[in-house]
Parts: sequence; structure tokens; C-alpha cells
Amino acid sequence: MKTSTTFAAGLLAATLAAAPAAAQDYEMTLAHVLSDQSAYQVILTRFEELVEERTDGRIAVEVQCCGQAGNETRAIQAIRTGVLTGGFVGGSSLENVVPAYRVLSLPYVFSGSDEAYEILGGETGREMLDLLGEYGMYGLGWGAIFERSVGSRTPVASVEDMQGLKIRVLPTPGFVEAYKAMGTQPTPMAYGELFMALQNGVVDALEISPDAIVADKFVEVVDHYTLTKAHQSTTVFVLSDAFWSGLPDDLKTIVQEAALDAIAHGVEAHRELNRAGLEQVRAMGITVTEPDLAPFAEAARPSWDVILADAPEAQALLETIQAARQ
Repeated sequence: MKTSTTFAAGLLAATLAAAPAAAQDYEMTLAHVLSDQSAYQVILTRFEELVEERTDGRIAVEVQCCGQAGNETRAIQAIRTGVLTGGFVGGSSLENVVPAYRVLSLPYVFSGSDEAYEILGGETGREMLDLLGEYGMYGLGWGAIFERSVGSRTPVASVEDMQGLKIRVLPTPGFVEAYKAMGTQPTPMAYGELFMALQNGVVDALEISPDAIVADKFVEVVDHYTLTKAHQSTTVFVLSDAFWSGLPDDLKTIVQEAALDAIAHGVEAHRELNRAGLEQVRAMGITVTEPDLAPFAEAARPSWDVILADAPEAQALLETIQAARQ
């Protein structure tokens, strides 16, 4: 009896050892710096739902909003080293790591957000995403585009009205040089300090998208919103290349398709936020001006050479984008 029991136990152990291993589980931690009401959050939450459903739980996704993983510079470094699985970051933040991305900070490189979505959603956009592999990242897709215009305390109906204007800009060379070329006094400043700076007259204006000027209450401290549309501020859904490379092909397909589906969902939500934001700006009595953009683009054009200096990769991409526009 003892011999039979021992034999049975050994047979069971051998059977278990020969059986296929259980499906490998993967965990993704995805981070971003915006609020839990932002386009980033909408896209990543939808991605979480789609991936967990389509993989039958083989991949678990955690979304961290509001800068829990640090600012975008820290998040990008964490993604490159594999400490963080991925997340959403701005194209302007990536240009500090990927010189070719400086092209995205050129003022008026796109005629508007519709053209930017079309070009970045095609072969040119995929070519740009593929550049990330050299820097330890994988690009799943381009997210919401923030069309940035000028909110100000005084009227800005022409380039002449921009002269000497103290305007808060994103602290990147592309934005600083662009607004310098247009005759303003560009003032990089922490976003959290901006409301008080406008209220106290430290700066006269800011460049910002329609949804953000409402969501972050800048409508309370500006009287004018001029649709200058100088920058189409891009966003990118990136993963650690180490994580991406470690996924089996079937899961790569699911993750990529889920990302594109989630982005489409989030971009439409973002478009609606922009439409609603502009309506609310008008409803609050703020003067909305739609100027002729040609003089603004002409004034800003000299900044291109400065922004692209020492970045031949960006110059090459500019030629690709210009060809795609034709």
C-alpha cells in the first residue's frame, strides 16, 4: 500500500512538471502629470479597460495621474530605464532626449490641429515614433493635441499688439524662441505660479489651449483670448522598450491595438472639451479674436533656424512633414 501511494505521488509530480506553465502575467504602471479629468486620464483609463478585457487578465494596468511618478523629465528617465512601464508625455518634454522632436516646437509647422492629427496619424507619425527605440522607449501612438493660443489682459488682435507683451510660455527653447521672434517678452514660469502672476500683473498673458484656460480657471484673470494657434502641442503614449520587447507577439498586438482604440476615444473627448471650453470662454464675456494668422507665422518664422540649430535629425523630419502637407 505504501509502495502504491509513493508511486502515485511520483506520477502526479511528474505529470505536473510536464504540464504547460500557466500564462505569464504582466503588470503595467502608466503615469502622467495631468489631472484625473484630463485627456491623458481618459485615454489611459480606456486603455486599462481594453487591455485587461482583451488579455483575459494576463496584463494588469495601473494608472497614476497628477504627477505621482514625478514631473515629465523624471517620468521619461524612469521609462527609459524600465523603472516605469510607460505613460503619456508631451512632445516638448521628449525633445530634450530626442533632438529630432524639436521639429514639434516650431511655430506654425502645422496649419492647425486637424492637419497635425492627420500627419501624425500617418506614416510620418509612425516614423517619428520609431525613433524612440534608440532612446529606450517604444511609441504606441500620438495622443491629444493641445492647440495653444494667447489669453491676455489686454487686446491682442495683431502681431503689433504682441510687442513687449510679457507672456508665460512653456520652458522649452522652441516656445521661448518663437514668442521672442514675435516681439514678446517670453517668461518661463512654473504653471502653479501663473494664476497669481497674471492676477498681480507680473505677466500680461499666457499661451494655453481652450480646455485648459477654463479648467484651470484662467478665465478669471484674463479679458481676451486670441486664437493665434502658434503651437500644436503634441502628446505621446510611450512604453519602456524593455517592457515592450519582453511581451510575446500576441500581447504586443493586443496592447498596440488597444492603445490606438483608446487614443481615438480620448482624442474625441478632448475635441469636445476644446469646443465646450471655447463656448464657455465666450459665455463668460471674454473677447475671443480670430486674427489673420499669416502675419503671426511670418513674424515667428525666423525662430525656426534657432530652434533647429545643431539638430540635423529635426531638419530632416521638417522636410518629411512639409512633404506630407502637400
